[in-house]
Amino acid sequence: MSQRRIYVDTNVLVNYFTKQADDVQCLNYLFSKVRKEIFFTSSLAKVQAISILQTKKGSRKKFSRAEITDCCNDIDLHFSIIDLTNRDIAKGAQEKSEDLEDNVHFILAEKLKCDVIITNNTSDFAYFRNRIISLTSRDIGRIRKLVK
Repeated sequence: MSQRRIYVDTNVLVNYFTKQADDVQCLNYLFSKVRKEIFFTSSLAKVQAISILQTKKGSRKKFSRAEITDCCNDIDLHFSIIDLTNRDIAKGAQEKSEDLEDNVHFILAEKLKCDVIITNNTSDFAYFRNRIISLTSRDIGRIRKLVK
C-alpha cells in the first residue's frame, strides 16, 4: 500500500462521476491501492463538484438530488475530507499564482503534507511544481510508480 499522500482536485471528482474513462480508471486504481487516511480531497472540492454536477452543461446531464447524495456518499467513503477555513483562503490569496481557487486547493494539499495533487489542469499548479507534484489522470503510469 502507498505511503504517498494524495490530494484530488475538483475536476477529477466531476469527471469520475460523469464517467470520463481516464478519471474512472485513475480513481478506481487509487481506491484499490491507497488507504483513506492518506487519500484526500476537501470540502471545497466536494461542494464545487456538487455545484457542477447539479448543473446541465453541454452534453453533461444535470444530476438529480439522489444522484448528488450518492456522489457525496462515495466521496465520504473513499476520501479523508479536509475542511476549508477562512485562514486557508487568506493563505491562498498570499500565493503569487493568479488562480486564487487553485491556490486554496494547493494550500489545503500542503496543509495535509500531500506529495501529489491529481488534477486535470496541471498548468494551474505549475507555480507550485517545486513544492508538490501535479499529475493528471492520464498520467496513470507515473501514478502507479508513485503508489506501489
